[in-house]
Amino acid sequence: MKRNAKGSNSRFKVPRIDYRGSSNRNVALKKNKRSWAKLEAKFEICEGRFLVDLPIRTVSEANSFERWQVKYSRHQAQKREVSAALIPHRGLFRLPCRIFLTRFAPESLDKFDNLPMSFKYIVDCICAIITGEYRAGKADSDDRISIACDQVKSEAYGIRIEITY
Repeated sequence: MKRNAKGSNSRFKVPRIDYRGSSNRNVALKKNKRSWAKLEAKFEICEGRFLVDLPIRTVSEANSFERWQVKYSRHQAQKREVSAALIPHRGLFRLPCRIFLTRFAPESLDKFDNLPMSFKYIVDCICAIITGEYRAGKADSDDRISIACDQVKSEAYGIRIEITY
């Protein structure tokens, strides 16, 4: 058994080698902060019709296997952008009405399962603004609201909300 540099003859008291870096200090890595783009919405308001294009990226909620924090932040961002676009105009909407949603994206989703699921939180927000019912699951179950959706291939991501009243 040899003595180490500090004079100890135990192999357990030898300084450990840190293979993660030059020191054994735990340093937190800097997270990249996501920059928020300005909301660039295109509005078209006619008698009995409201149309808005929003730069929102939608994904199928049925096939997304992400951490709950990632999903929650995406849902909140979608609700925030839809609310910012619709709340100033909520006095225009009357029941019964028809909501037609169009998804713009380079890749298409399954029309019967995944496309309606990609609009889930957007539909909840729109119906809550129109009806004034903000309890979970109540606004979008109103029989006076009909909802349809479609998708168009496009270079950029976005959605179009068309409300006919």
